[in-house]
Amino acid sequence: MRTSADNEKANLYLRKGLRELSRHKPLEAVELFRKSVELTPASCEKTLSRALYWLSIALLQLNKRDLAVKSLANAQKIRRQGYIRRFYVRHVNGYGMIKQPTKELDDLYAFLSIQLSFYLLNRPSHRFGSEAEHSMVLAFLLHTWKSIKGTEEFRSLDCSEKLLLFNKLKIDFPAFAPYSIVQRKRERQIIPSSIAFNQPCSCGSGLPFIQCCGRTRGISEL
Repeated sequence: MRTSADNEKANLYLRKGLRELSRHKPLEAVELFRKSVELTPASCEKTLSRALYWLSIALLQLNKRDLAVKSLANAQKIRRQGYIRRFYVRHVNGYGMIKQPTKELDDLYAFLSIQLSFYLLNRPSHRFGSEAEHSMVLAFLLHTWKSIKGTEEFRSLDCSEKLLLFNKLKIDFPAFAPYSIVQRKRERQIIPSSIAFNQPCSCGSGLPFIQCCGRTRGISEL
């Protein structure tokens, strides 16, 4: 159980992290913000949300964009109004991932993240065995993506409908992972409907499920 002493330490780490961030040392700041998050009692919502918010800022400066969104998503669940929520809405796309320069890249990153997660379900330790395997799978997915993105039907879909398509898409990965095994594991997952994706998240954040607890994890989170 966290104590008031823990809260004081958490605030101290938060202040130190902000100082390191102002000195353009995001790596040091990340470690301090993480310590602040670990020590902050759940009841101290203001401190916890601030620590998570500044952790996301430091991670963005380190170009760890997926992890930054994860931290920011947790921060906005705690503080549902104010600058944290505005920052989240401004920087997160319809899939609950960090916004890319174009909507096509938003779609591509969501597609890759979902399909890579399916592929890795059947790999030892859920990781690629080699760089060659990673390159092969990525090239295969990019080739598949070209055949998807060019259709008129796909361009007319919104994010929730595209997300359903990405989840239901059956890709026969060659060589490294027999499709039948990957598919059996996929079938155990419950895929919400597009209506459920767009409904308010059950956590009470006020955001659609697709942008909150149901957000698509970034590739580096897999």
